[in-house]
Amino acid sequence: STIEGAMRDYQYAYLGGMAIKDRVRQKRPSEDQKLHYDVVANTAALPVARYVVDTINDTVFGRPIERDLEFTTPDGIEVDEDSPSTQWTELVLYDADLNNRSMNQVMEQVGELTSIFGHCWVFVDMNSAEQGNSYRPYVVPVSPLMVWDWQFTTVNGRYIPSYVKVLESEDNYCYYIKVYYLGTKTEPSRYEAYKIDKLANVDAETRPYASGTFPPGMAIPAFIAFTRRDTRFHDLGVSDIDSASDVQREVYKLETEAYQSIQFAKTIVRAAPNIKVPAYAGAIVRGQAGDIETFTIDTTDVERVINKQDSLLVSLENLTGLGGLRTNKTQSQSGISIIEERRSLHKVASAKAREMEIAEEKIWTFMARYMGLRWAGDIEYNCDYEESDVKLKMAKLQLAKELSGTNPVIAGIIDMKVLEMLVDDYEVDFYKDVMKNQNSNIIDIPEEPEEEVETNDLGEQTPIEMSQSERDIIEGKTAQTPM
Repeated sequence: STIEGAMRDYQYAYLGGMAIKDRVRQKRPSEDQKLHYDVVANTAALPVARYVVDTINDTVFGRPIERDLEFTTPDGIEVDEDSPSTQWTELVLYDADLNNRSMNQVMEQVGELTSIFGHCWVFVDMNSAEQGNSYRPYVVPVSPLMVWDWQFTTVNGRYIPSYVKVLESEDNYCYYIKVYYLGTKTEPSRYEAYKIDKLANVDAETRPYASGTFPPGMAIPAFIAFTRRDTRFHDLGVSDIDSASDVQREVYKLETEAYQSIQFAKTIVRAAPNIKVPAYAGAIVRGQAGDIETFTIDTTDVERVINKQDSLLVSLENLTGLGGLRTNKTQSQSGISIIEERRSLHKVASAKAREMEIAEEKIWTFMARYMGLRWAGDIEYNCDYEESDVKLKMAKLQLAKELSGTNPVIAGIIDMKVLEMLVDDYEVDFYKDVMKNQNSNIIDIPEEPEEEVETNDLGEQTPIEMSQSERDIIEGKTAQTPM
């Protein structure tokens, strides 16, 4: 389908290297096969898409994640955090997928998959007691290309999957497929696993080699995580590299054109039959006047190609707020442009963090169901990206210095802020004294006051005094006159 083709393009763009070069640079009908291989093998495809994905996810997951893991019984009674029934959560935090990857690492994989494809599937499963590592749930992020078929239904206004067919693995001979079916109040949700021979007839009968059911009242333990939602569909997202992959392909096409222009940018020599022309570069050809004729190949198109490549990357940087795509930039950015660029990145990262919060809470919801509990906690991804963004801080200091001129107070604040970025917290006081002894402009910045806890529920909720008649009314001793 068209959507599957676009997703594969995104995947190849992220992988880069030969994966995208073979797909972008197609052999021309009249082109020699060796020349085609030479162009593909000796040109570089810039990892534009991977840079976009890594930059966004480094920003999202560069700040600590706050997890308030709270659970209740199915009747809504709070479960103590030290209860034996919740001890499995520690194992999940440090090994969320039974492959020694923490919950943070698994969510980073979810972030990468959603950035590439716009969305991905997340499955929550339960290992058996015989498998070791204790009897507990685990999570598996799955590429949307591995989910072959699915259907959704609405339950209380929510879209939930009613049927999912996923390719778990494959070898040289067989596909291993798992099919999930949504249950009802009387029938639990279930799954069936099939082993299908790749050479088998399409109409060949297949039987499940494994099957099972999920806890009563539990939906199919799978959902779609998004990076940005496609407003046209409830089961598709918008990729973070939809524009970057187009730019990457176009830049590589231009790179191959430049390579071929440079490769053939040799002076062509036409000589009389009796004159030998060496095949190697730098050779001197001697002959009588009129016996040798030279032709110089115009290579000005290479400069135009380079300018076009830069133009494409500049446009992408301006649209996404992601600087650093070009390595040959010589102009210096102003403080304002850097600040706006970083804030554009933070805005994208913040929106993605909200989607990651939703995805992780769904994971804990299914895990709690497996353990006979109900999720009642909260997940919060820290979006204070400016606190750890050194580039943004330096841009602010640069702009402050430009605006303040020689103001000694501003200069002292700048020196202090730079010092805080360069040394550890416990070293700040020591180096501050050193700088003061050297007649620096550095000044003591007051510490941020502690936040006061405020409430609207002030004073007593009972009256200071109460009349006897009021007491009689409250105690029911005096009958009130009807209105």
